Amino acid sequence: MTLLNRLAAGVAAFSLVALPIAVQAQDAAVDPAAAKAAAKARAKQVAAWKAQYGPGPYPDEVEAFAQTREEKLREYYRVLYYDGEHNAVLNYERLGLLAMELGYYADAEKAFDGALDRIEAFYGKDKQAEKATSATRLEVNKDFKGEPYERAMAYYYRGLLYLRKGDYDNARASFKAAEYQDTVSADESFQSDFALLTYLQGWASHCAGDGSQAADAFEQAAKIDAKLKVPGPNDNLLVLTEIGHGPVKATDGQYQEKLVFKAGPALPENGAIVTLGTGKTTRAWPLVPAADLYTQASTRGGRAIDGILNGKAQFKAGLETTSTVVTTVGSTFAQQMGGNALYAQGIGAAISMFSKSVRPSADVRMWDSLPSGILVGTTRWGAAPAAAPAAKGKGKGKAAARPSALRPQDWSMPPVSMAYRRDSDMLDLAGVKPMSASAGKCGIVWARSRSVATLPAAAPGNNDKVALARKKDKDVWAKDEAFRAKLR
Repeated sequence: MTLLNRLAAGVAAFSLVALPIAVQAQDAAVDPAAAKAAAKARAKQVAAWKAQYGPGPYPDEVEAFAQTREEKLREYYRVLYYDGEHNAVLNYERLGLLAMELGYYADAEKAFDGALDRIEAFYGKDKQAEKATSATRLEVNKDFKGEPYERAMAYYYRGLLYLRKGDYDNARASFKAAEYQDTVSADESFQSDFALLTYLQGWASHCAGDGSQAADAFEQAAKIDAKLKVPGPNDNLLVLTEIGHGPVKATDGQYQEKLVFKAGPALPENGAIVTLGTGKTTRAWPLVPAADLYTQASTRGGRAIDGILNGKAQFKAGLETTSTVVTTVGSTFAQQMGGNALYAQGIGAAISMFSKSVRPSADVRMWDSLPSGILVGTTRWGAAPAAAPAAKGKGKGKAAARPSALRPQDWSMPPVSMAYRRDSDMLDLAGVKPMSASAGKCGIVWARSRSVATLPAAAPGNNDKVALARKKDKDVWAKDEAFRAKLR
């Protein structure tokens, strides 16, 4: 049974023991004997929890926090609170996506902001970041920050939430930050190959009325992925839907040091058709494949990789090789020089011990609720005026923004439905209820073929032994407690 399962059992047990203790506490208000009994019962319960959970947090504390949250999000909030800073980025990302799907947008925005604050702090190379990159710490013991594709998706979802509110400048900044995260890892940087993120920067600029910036972004996106066509100059509705389950992390190599990515479980849907409006106004069309998350996970700058953390594994293998060489060559050299071979052998043994202190096991904690693919489309909806003649001279041929064609009063969001298919065959797959909104000149529809709510609240890949060991580290424990204090 995992720690979180035990915690869940503890929460259930807490509900059974809390009532009699509460009754005793009420009696204690008027009866000293009852007060003593209540204090004794509480001390006994705390002692039992301490033996089971160490310094905490205990079920009553976790439950008190969760009860202040939306009921459908409570399991995720319990995990967020219990795990502390260790898994904060991952838990915030998973919570944010669930909240977005269920329509709790304030929770979603706050959750993604919590994740992004930590991602930016890490890449700001603060002291914690330096500690997190220490070569002698177990990979899974580090605070989760995610792989480039995971970090990019956190910014992507935050950008969609900005689009929902009509905040196009912050949406564009989020998509640009997402593109940046796709280009950097701990030690390297690459050329961006996530065309959808560039395309969405163009869409945010288009909605903000910056036609030149929009045209540049759409042109750049099309260079990366020719399927991404420039939206019409009067298009005011963006439609996105996500299909399937995203890539899976695994370990490989002699020391399990290599992190490899595998495609998510095979699911039938590979396309979608969006339908807008009703009756004579109904309009339906197939969406265009715009992103493949497995490709994003398993490439850097468009080049395929066989795994990551090879550098650290090579470092360990290199040390072992160096140890052997030093011992052998050193002994030979010492013998030739008439010296003490044991001295050279001691150097080799010391290096070998150091190499064994390096524990490069790859971190397989992962954002499991990501999709395998994202489809996109745009259209003009409502009584917007016809397009103006193309501009002459400089900028000819580029999409020009037409603020007067995108006035909010010209249109309202139509009813939306999504149908999923495999090639040309329609599937009996309803997907989740689409998010649809218009708060400015443009509107957005976002949907998913698979619900996040079917996944467990705890992210896969966590390590119970590491979690228990972290409680014995006073600095780490203080950091987790500070995290929980900010949540309360």
